[in-house]
Amino acid sequence: MRLTHHSFHRQRSRRFALALTLVFSLLLCLAPQRARAETWGQYLVVIDDSGSMNTNDPDRLVMMASLALGAALGDSDQVMIVGLNQLANGEVSQAQFLSPRVLLEGRDGDEGARALEGPRFERMALHKDGTPCRAALAQARDLLEEVASSGAPQTLLLLTDGKCQGGVDPAKAWLAGVSSHRKGEFRFALLTKGSEGVDPALTAYAEATGWIEDPSVSFDGRSLLRAFAQVLSFSRGLRFDGGGIGDPRTFAGAREVRVLALQSQPGQDPAATLTCALTDASMDSRFETLAGGPTFRHADYPWRLRVTKTGPRDLPFNVSSTEAGVEVLPIPSYGKLRVEAVVVPCPADPKADKPDLPWTRERAVRSGQPACAYARLVGDSGETIEPARSFDFDIELCEDEACAQHTAMQPDSDGSFNAQLGVFSEGRHERWFRADHGALARPVVARRAIQSSAFGITSVARADKPDAPIESVDLGVFPKPVPTVLTLQYTGSFPEGSEAEVRCAAAGGDAMDLLGGEDPCVRCEPSPATAALQDPFTIQVTVSAASYCPAIQELAEGRGEGAGDGPVELPLALELTVAGKGSAQAIGERRLALTGTLRQAAAEPQQLRVTGGSSALGELEFPAPVSAKVELSLEPSEAAEGLGKDLEFALVDTSLRLAGDPGERASVKVELRARDCCQAGEYPMTLRVRDTTEGSGSTLTVPVTLVVAKPSFWVCPGKTIAKIAAALLGLGLLIWLIRGFTSPHEFAETAVLARAESHKVLSKLSEGDEDWRLIRSLETTKRAFYKHATVHLGGAKAALPSLRGLGDDARIEARGHGNAALVIDPTAGDSVETFKESSGWQPLAAGEHPIGSSIVLRRDDTYLMFRR
Repeated sequence: MRLTHHSFHRQRSRRFALALTLVFSLLLCLAPQRARAETWGQYLVVIDDSGSMNTNDPDRLVMMASLALGAALGDSDQVMIVGLNQLANGEVSQAQFLSPRVLLEGRDGDEGARALEGPRFERMALHKDGTPCRAALAQARDLLEEVASSGAPQTLLLLTDGKCQGGVDPAKAWLAGVSSHRKGEFRFALLTKGSEGVDPALTAYAEATGWIEDPSVSFDGRSLLRAFAQVLSFSRGLRFDGGGIGDPRTFAGAREVRVLALQSQPGQDPAATLTCALTDASMDSRFETLAGGPTFRHADYPWRLRVTKTGPRDLPFNVSSTEAGVEVLPIPSYGKLRVEAVVVPCPADPKADKPDLPWTRERAVRSGQPACAYARLVGDSGETIEPARSFDFDIELCEDEACAQHTAMQPDSDGSFNAQLGVFSEGRHERWFRADHGALARPVVARRAIQSSAFGITSVARADKPDAPIESVDLGVFPKPVPTVLTLQYTGSFPEGSEAEVRCAAAGGDAMDLLGGEDPCVRCEPSPATAALQDPFTIQVTVSAASYCPAIQELAEGRGEGAGDGPVELPLALELTVAGKGSAQAIGERRLALTGTLRQAAAEPQQLRVTGGSSALGELEFPAPVSAKVELSLEPSEAAEGLGKDLEFALVDTSLRLAGDPGERASVKVELRARDCCQAGEYPMTLRVRDTTEGSGSTLTVPVTLVVAKPSFWVCPGKTIAKIAAALLGLGLLIWLIRGFTSPHEFAETAVLARAESHKVLSKLSEGDEDWRLIRSLETTKRAFYKHATVHLGGAKAALPSLRGLGDDARIEARGHGNAALVIDPTAGDSVETFKESSGWQPLAAGEHPIGSSIVLRRDDTYLMFRR
């Protein structure tokens, strides 16, 4: 929907459009993040979308400023822009926080014009209804709580041009329901038009989150932006100092630098891309054009914005645009600010010989000699933030936490600060380092402890926890899948150029030496063997254990009955010793106890069993390595080998990749086969397990007894007798089967069966007629197993369909040499007749009637002639 605006209000708003967007950008450029990795925050921007905004903000400058806010945020931030009435009427009931890349799609894409269109931007520009703050704030709190589990800091920006209708809930009650407020991670920014429209109850919301300025502002660009600058800069721990506006900066220590270009009034070509460029002292007034980032514009309003990206530079630079009326600002992002500080013995040249970065751990100093302090301010990138080149600040050295007594540290050209502390007495001391003043709204403080001593090692710590001294290290249970690598950091005071010998050995004279022998159970290898003594210096110790330790197996064999069959454990007691040599002998020896447990299952004797004449699948158990590939072999004794082929055995797997916990057991299957008359007895064997891991080579032997049990009589010699009998029976069965298929007789190839409905018609049939059929073409007449070929004259198997209704009590069977016979059962009675010239039709008696060359039969109404 296109809105109609008054020209007076349009011209007044345009004068402040650029300033509005500039402060949004500057607020973000000076805001630190929440973590050393790329930090992020959640921004809920609530825009007054009441009908009165059509008059107070005809060009939608608030919309432009909100989008500028999103454009300048980092990729990990989340932002949600929503109307006051959208929240109050339930139009938006779920959190819809977006990445800036989604809010402004293609923000980091190629250059070119891109329209702000679609339902999201249409609703953002729509102004209607009243100012229901109570309902809107209640819904806003629900949205913040919906995403509070992420732990990110939350900011709510409320922009309204008038007094809330219906009032608001008390600040204490409303803020009690905001989780991030209870953690100190919530900021409430309030902007209202004029002092008359300020609701004191709503002002209390902002004051409760630390904002003490007057929230009432005129809805012109300058006043609105100054209010935003005060709120956001203070909530992020910084004050706006004008950096980046005509004041060249390198932005050293920034994570990234985004460049925002804004134009509040239409140019010669409103659809053209806004240009961004930078220049520094080395370019001699030449410009370097910044590539990337489209120019966003709304069809109904005159403003445009574009964001592109660069990074910190070695030389201070300015950004600008070659197009008239376009303002360009660099927007650096530093992240969470912190002070790194260290106290060390003063070098010959305190400014040139600085200690190695980072300055995050304690260093020892020599009592009676001067000490020097170094400090720097860093952000997420870990790079030094330089005063004036990034933003202004100082660092002070304090003798107490309240900083009642402090000394200003001297800045150096690289952005760090240094100070000489004088001489410390022997013992433990503390100092505080405070970054403050300039653009810092709140001080950033770090505490450092200082150990002052004579020559010697003052502390030993893990390299990943340098501030936690240790006297011993529990290495846990061995063996382990991979060697344990322990990196230790030693601090102290040492003579210049001195060295120390580093060795690892079994602790105590009575301790079992698991490090000795050609194939030791445990390896402890320090590196380097000779360490150069400097503060600090590092030693790396690698401790590993063999998969199989002979000492454990000896201990297992010596266990008495009732000791159980659980894993065997040996205490591991090692000492890592650092001993000064030469000029460093005065520091003596520093021992660090390394303890642990060596655990392994006992190699218990195993037994396999097989009975003569059978096969078996046996299983052998053995101590499992923690993580290794092992090769297995089952080696027979001479007695077992003497059985030859009567006894066969083989491991199912000869190579296994095993992994588990120390003390566990593994198993391997064994296939066994003993012939029928294999000699019974017990045969000793050996299971050999070899760890093939490079550098290990440990081997384990497990005693195995193979028991061959005597078979029953029915196996030896009964099974042999049974085989012979079965062979004879099989031969007889074969002969019987062959005879069953070959002995039955068949009809001659020329045998014919003719059919007619009368004797007269039958006599006239001849070869070629339909009812003149060869017997071999009739499927039901084939011979079968021990059954002659048969022509049934009735029943289901009748040769002709017309006969199937009659009883199956008459048939013609084949006989040897091509002969045939008519067989009539007694149940047939007189149903089968034959024709003779002399006597005519005569019934045939039951029994078998040989057939000569042919026979004519009548059964019921069917006349048949069979010729063999």
